[in-house]
Amino acid sequence: MDLKALKKKLQKIEKQGFIKSHRAGDTGIGKTLEDLLGIQENNIPLHDISNVAELKAYRKDATSMLTLFTLEPLPKGGDRDRLLLDNFGYSKRDNQRSKELHNTLSCKKYNNQGLKLSVEKDKIRVQGRDRRLNIYWDLESVEKKFHNKLPALVYVLADRKIIKNKEYFYFNEAYLLTDFDFVLFKKMVKKDEIVVDFRMYYKPNGSVRNHGTGFRVKINKLYYAFKNKKKLI
Repeated sequence: MDLKALKKKLQKIEKQGFIKSHRAGDTGIGKTLEDLLGIQENNIPLHDISNVAELKAYRKDATSMLTLFTLEPLPKGGDRDRLLLDNFGYSKRDNQRSKELHNTLSCKKYNNQGLKLSVEKDKIRVQGRDRRLNIYWDLESVEKKFHNKLPALVYVLADRKIIKNKEYFYFNEAYLLTDFDFVLFKKMVKKDEIVVDFRMYYKPNGSVRNHGTGFRVKINKLYYAFKNKKKLI
C-alpha cells in the first residue's frame, strides 16, 4: 500500500458513516479499523513512508493515556533500580514484596513517593525531593526509541454512539504524522501531557523485577509530538 491508496481507503470508510464495532470493549475501535483497511496487525505497510506506519485509532471523547514506548533511564544496570526501590519504594501487607515502586512521575509536582521529572536542554531527569539523583534519559536514546517504535503514525479519530448497547464508530478524521520532534516532546513533558511510569519491585529472592519504564501520553495530545502532519480525511 502507498499513501495515495491508504487515503482512498480511509475516505471510503468515512463515507460509510457509523459502523458497528467488530469487537466489544476498548480494543474494538482498533480491530474495526484494521478489518476495514484489510490489515491483520497494528501497522500499515506504507512503501513510500518509512516502509511501515503504526496505526492508532481513538475515540474522540477518550481521556485515557497510552504507552508510547518503554525505555529505561541511564545509567544502565540493576544498581539504579535498587537505589530507587531502597529510597522511594513502599511495601504492602498483601504480597511478599519487600519493596515495590509502581507510580507515575510528572513534571509539575512531586508524587507521593517524592519523585518528579525535570526537563533540561538535552535530558529529562528524575528528581527526588529529599535525595539528589543522577537518573535521566538523554536526547539520543529517546529519539532512537521513538523512531524505532513510531517511524510514522497513521492517527485516526472517530465519533461514537451506542445503539441498543452496541458501540458504533464514525471514522471521520485521520492524519499521517512523521518526524518526531524532541523539542515538542520536552514541552509535552513540561505540561504533564507526557508522563513516566515506574513498574518495579523486589522479588522474594532479593532480585529486582522491572516490568519496563513507560513513557505515556494523553491520547488527544499524541498529535502534537510530531513535526509533520498530513491530513488524510
